[in-house]
This record gives sequence, C-alpha cells and structure tokens, in this order.
Amino acid sequence: MSPRICSCTLCGWVVVDAPGSVSWLNQFRGGNLNGVILTGVGLYDDPARGAFIAPVDPKRRWDDPTYDSTDEDQFGAMGFPPVNGRHGFVFHEACWDLLEKAFHPSPVPLLRLFDVCESLPFPLLSVGISWGHDYGGASIVDNEHHFPFEDRFSDRDYMDPDPVLSANPYEAEEAHHLLTEAPEEPPSPEGPISNAAAPEPERDSFYALPEELRSAIAICLPTLDVLNLRLSSRSFWTIFNSQQFWASRFKHKSDRSWLFESQDGAQPRDWRWLYRRTNDVHIGPGLQNRVRVWNLAQKVVAALDFRWIDSGSEPSQQQGSTQRLKVSGDLWERPSGPHHSHLDKGCLLRETYRLTIPEDLSMVSIWSIPVGEILYIAGLKFTTAAGDVRQIGYRTTAEQSVEISDISGFKLAVGERGIQALQCINQNLDTSHWLGSPETSLKTLRFNVGEGINYLDIGFDGCKIVSLAIFPHSSSIARLAQDDNRLRNMGMWYPEVPGPDLCLNETSFAPREHYLDGFKPLFWTSFGGLGGAHLRTLNNIRVSLGRAGIYRIDFTYNVPELDRTFGCQMPGDLTKEIIFEIDGAGGELINAVETLQENVDPEDAYTWMVEEGFIAAFKHSHEGSSISALGVISEAIEGS
Repeated sequence: MSPRICSCTLCGWVVVDAPGSVSWLNQFRGGNLNGVILTGVGLYDDPARGAFIAPVDPKRRWDDPTYDSTDEDQFGAMGFPPVNGRHGFVFHEACWDLLEKAFHPSPVPLLRLFDVCESLPFPLLSVGISWGHDYGGASIVDNEHHFPFEDRFSDRDYMDPDPVLSANPYEAEEAHHLLTEAPEEPPSPEGPISNAAAPEPERDSFYALPEELRSAIAICLPTLDVLNLRLSSRSFWTIFNSQQFWASRFKHKSDRSWLFESQDGAQPRDWRWLYRRTNDVHIGPGLQNRVRVWNLAQKVVAALDFRWIDSGSEPSQQQGSTQRLKVSGDLWERPSGPHHSHLDKGCLLRETYRLTIPEDLSMVSIWSIPVGEILYIAGLKFTTAAGDVRQIGYRTTAEQSVEISDISGFKLAVGERGIQALQCINQNLDTSHWLGSPETSLKTLRFNVGEGINYLDIGFDGCKIVSLAIFPHSSSIARLAQDDNRLRNMGMWYPEVPGPDLCLNETSFAPREHYLDGFKPLFWTSFGGLGGAHLRTLNNIRVSLGRAGIYRIDFTYNVPELDRTFGCQMPGDLTKEIIFEIDGAGGELINAVETLQENVDPEDAYTWMVEEGFIAAFKHSHEGSSISALGVISEAIEGS
C-alpha cells in the first residue's frame, strides 16, 4: 500500500519522517472539526497504515506514560475520509507553537481557522490544502504556463533533502546562541555617503517636529521605508543610531518579530547589531525556516482578522434560474454517491443571504480579506443618506467606499476562488473606481443590466464572498439574451472585457451561448496592435498541437518585443508545431480564419466537450483541444 502523506496546514511541508524516527517532522497536532477542538500531540510513525492518532486532551502527548495511542483517538486528516466520524487538519507541533506565538496574547481562533481551512481546496496533485501561495518555497507555482484563474500549484518532492525545510523552525538553538553573542563593531562605510538628495534644513518640514515625534513616526514605518526616508530627510539621520528604533524591529509584526526570544528578560541589547546579525545571509537553516513559517503565520493572522456581521439581510429565496443573473468563482459541487469527496479546486458555497439596496442610497462599501496572495471581497455595506446601514459579511479593517445614489449595474472582477472587486454603474452609465483588488482576475459586465437593482443574493464560504446574483425584470433578461453583443457583455473575460472599438464577430463563435453564464473563462489577445500597426512586422504564426489539441498560438514579429502568445500551456515532447509564415512586411495580411467545431457523444466525453464542443481543426486536423474554442476579434484598419 502506498504511504499516506499529508502536509502541514501552516508550513506546507510534509508531516512524516524516516521509519523509526521521532522528530519535529512527524509530531503533530490536529484541528478536529467535530466540536472544534485542538488535539494533543500525536506521532505519525506509520505512513503505510496512514493513521493519525492524537490525544483528545490538548495538554497530553503521544509519549505520556499513561497514553496508549488508542484507535478511538484516530481521525481522518486533510483530504482523506473521516475516521470515527471525525475529520480535521494537521499541523506540525512546532508550527502550531509558532502560530500561537503569532496570535499572542490572543488565542488562536479555532472555529474561525477551521472555517477558513474548510473553504480552501485540496488540489488533486497535492498532499495538503492550497492557501493560494507557494508556502514560502515549499510548493511550486507555475505562473508562466497557467492563467491566474487556473490551479497552478504543485508539491515539491519531499524525498529531496532540503536543509531549510527539514529544520525545526521552533526549537532553533541558533536563536539562543546569537542572543548571547558579544556584539561586534559595525563595519565602517567603504566611501563617503552622498547627501546631495537631502533637502536643506530650512526646506525639510520634518525639522519642525521634535525628535521624539520623528522617532515615533519611524517606529510605525517598515524598516526599508525608514532607510529611504533618511536619504530624503536629514532630520531622520539620527534614527540609524537609535536603539529604541532598532528594538521596535523585534516587536509586534515588524520584520524581526520572528525572534521572539529577544523579548525574554530585561538585559540590555545592542539592537542595531542584532538586527544586522539576523540578516538572511547570517542565519542558519533553522532560523531561515523560522522566518519562512513565521511569515506564513502572519498571513494566517491577517486572513482570520474578521468578524461576522449581519444587519438588514434576509434569507435568500428560491427563484427560477431563468429570472436570475449570477456571477461566481468556480463553485464546487459535491458529487453524488457514497464515496468521500472534498473540495479540490475553486470555492465552496456555504450560505446565501439577500441584502436589499436602499432607495435613498448614498454609499457602497466593501471589506477585503487576504487569502494567499489575493484580496477577496469579504462583505458588503450599503449606507443611506440618513446614515442607516445595511450590511452583511466578514467585517475587516480593510474597507473601501464609493459615494453613489443609484445602481443600475456592476462590473465584477472574479477569481477561481471568489469575488475580488466590483465597480458600481449608475443610471447615467458612469462607472465608479474599483472597490477591491481586480488584478489578475476575470472581468465581466454580466450585471450591467441598465435598470435599477433592488437587491443582491450574496453567497459566502468561510471567509469571503464567492457568488453574487441579481434578479432583473423578465424583459431585461429577454433583451440581454438577444443582444448582438451578449458574449462581450455576459462573458467572463481575461485580462479585460474587450472594448466597444473591437468587433467580436460573435455570430461566428459557435459555442457563444455556453459562455453566457457560470464560471467559464474567455481569454483574448491583440496581436495586430492599435489600428493594425504591428501587422507589417508579423513574420509567422506558430500553433502548438498535442494529443489534447491546441496548446497555444504564438505570434512572432521582426521586433521580438512585440511577440504575443494566445494560451499559455507549455509545449512538450508529444506536441507538434505548425508554422504559418506571413510576409507582413510585404503587405500580406490575415483575412480569414477557419475552425472546425465538433460535438461528441455524451457517453464518451467530459461534460464541457458535449456542451460547447471542441476544435477539431485549425487549418490542420487533430484530435481534441486544450483551447476549446476560437473566435476572431477585429477592428477597422486604416489604409487596408
């Protein structure tokens, strides 16, 4: 039987060690969702059996003389089925201790943590949950050959030795050694320091502030900002010699807060020397891993910095899907049948609420929350002119607002795991600035219905909004369904919704109707340049074909920096490259593109192949397709 391997929920490295070994790598705690408890410390010493057994009492350990690791204490861990009716998430004991330090003096909010963990996917090719980051190097993120809305995370091979990832991040002996080292004299500067950029005292407004206030300002800033500030303001030069400033770097959430041992005792320290001594190049594997896991713990602290709030919502009402327009992340649906299944990509819808938009609206606000490397909308608030508030969601400290008195539509930015940002559109078609973080997301105008929106159905997972729905008048639904630009307006586009100056030739895009709802990304690229300016330098079009169909299309030019790519999958050993040469300099232009769309028997293919078909030919016959459909976007070219 293959060993059952899981990775730590916090650090992303495996909870396993060599058979017969006892180390920080295979000592763990479990977060059990039944009753939301933290277990004691267990030992995962038999991966072939795959049994995670830990005392129910969080104060007990596997090696207590009176504990016998009974099977009754076994639970199903991570992506595996429940055992004894229990399921939970595992953490290295050392990583959990660091997480407690990061939350100190408050306790780790267990219920909140497990709600968030339940909302994170277990990718099929991974042994742990995906927060949406690379775990500080413990996993691999392939951004080059995947779109931001695709699953692009994979595990590193845990069998490959790594001195940092395998070093205990909590019991780092080096921390105690460097705190007892005798400070050294700082190095002398190699040359004169230029102060030409610093303004004269009479032109430096900071000189008017007392030194104590300048010090207080510096303490509140990141270290890099303070060092840059010294270059532009002579009044901050003395900060470099301030022990109070350097001591602040080791407290709270500053860049050396991971050395929490420095706060033990009252002995005097040379904090500036200690700061330099703890640079990455001066510390060993144990402290390097501490820095990595501590930074990950700070991300968890930020992701759990919310509280649920609900004032003015009502339960969502069941209405026919034909009356509804919905935008969501890639919602996961539990397969039918008795077999265990878990969220493997996208997002999980837990609850849906209805929030009415007040008639005397004056302001729309959103709260954002960081999960992994992306900010998502966590809650919504509507404020009236009289100051009354209707709000629902996970309230955070990151709030953005826009003043608006009527809403006739929204433009939304959506990721695979939820709603990232929105823009409000009023009846005059004025569009507000973005609320949220629209970067690296799909964009859609599906909610730009051109009529007053009375309420929203808002779907949540354990920490953020994953779906929004509106219910326009039936006449508006019919109008949108017949609109010649319905693919442009209803589709979910990357990197941006094509502008009105571009003709999408929608009638030639065979699966158009399939892309008008659901999470079905459309991506496009412009290879001709504005007004076709780049067509005269186009050399060829390279199409990469494989057994799965078209992998990508590359456009190459006489000027390499103009090269464009459509699709981002990497050609492999089994792919074939077809080259269409084009004499752009000689005036040769593309005036037609032919594709062959084929649909298949429902019993012989995936659902998407049946519903939208796939490209069977693009000037060259092949089987299947990774790019499931091709369309042509054009614009008028002057002088052609």
